[in-house]
Amino acid sequence: MHRVVALFLVPFVLLGALAVGCGGSDDAASSSGGSWSSDALSKSQQQLQAQVIGSQIGKGPARLAFGILKPDPKDPDVASLVHDATAHVTLYKLDGDRGTPAGDFDLTPVQLRENTQHQHTDGTQHLHDDPLATVYVVNTTLDQTDWWGASLDIKIADKEYKGVKLRFFVADKTTEPGIGDSVPAIKQLTTKDVPDVAMIDSSTPPRPQLHNLTVADALQSGKASLIAFATPAFCQTRFCGPVVDSVVAPLQEKYGARMNFLHIEPYKLDEARKGRLIAIPEMAQWGLQSEPWIFVLDANGRVAAKFEGVMSLEEVEPVIQRVLGGQAARN
Repeated sequence: MHRVVALFLVPFVLLGALAVGCGGSDDAASSSGGSWSSDALSKSQQQLQAQVIGSQIGKGPARLAFGILKPDPKDPDVASLVHDATAHVTLYKLDGDRGTPAGDFDLTPVQLRENTQHQHTDGTQHLHDDPLATVYVVNTTLDQTDWWGASLDIKIADKEYKGVKLRFFVADKTTEPGIGDSVPAIKQLTTKDVPDVAMIDSSTPPRPQLHNLTVADALQSGKASLIAFATPAFCQTRFCGPVVDSVVAPLQEKYGARMNFLHIEPYKLDEARKGRLIAIPEMAQWGLQSEPWIFVLDANGRVAAKFEGVMSLEEVEPVIQRVLGGQAARN
């Protein structure tokens, strides 16, 4: 059985945090980002940690999402995501413990927010719109299969952290569909196949409008599509429910007349409700090793963009507008 892993459990070494003079004083050491040894990376982690958030990274167009975490001074094994940073990253191609600069980028903060409200004693409703998770994103192209390094300069309020370093591995190809790829034409259960939409949707309440088409149907429609693999009720990362509520549903309301929107639960809900998380076969067919995911497909059924884990409506909507613009131009 294919196992769905939690978002922060990634199959490569994640090391990063505050730099404390990792680079050497000579020009060569400076241009290479200093040493990229495990010891150098460990020394750069004293006050902040940085992680690439995702299950795998592949050669070619890539969305690199960095989580910035601040350890609890009372318990170094506990860290919380930083929501209010500004950050810049320099990427390096690594050769052993040495690096070659491969690009400088300002990182864009992407926040997934959870809208909740509670009632005060006087009967008034108080809406909370707090960030549930924040990542710092750059969309770039990784042209080499091997180990890469990232050195982050981070500013939080009036405090700066220079050279927060980590390594990550770039595979020749990811298991899930890549940018420009066609996707598997799966025939997952839809409202036509079940007497109650709650059998295929753990949202409260369920949204039948997201379960009317199979992926195979969507690919034959000649329309662009958004396909979300997420489980609001049984998410292992706290992000799936808000992804459907805060990203997928609002976009479907706005663009549903022009493109397809599909929500697929990654777990068998009858088993999940008994306390057993068993991935549906379609997860393995798509090569998905985590959840949640959003894939935006163009009218030809090819991946225009993909988002794993933490994403926002503001990040996804421009891709939808782009693929709909291309669709209109062809029509």
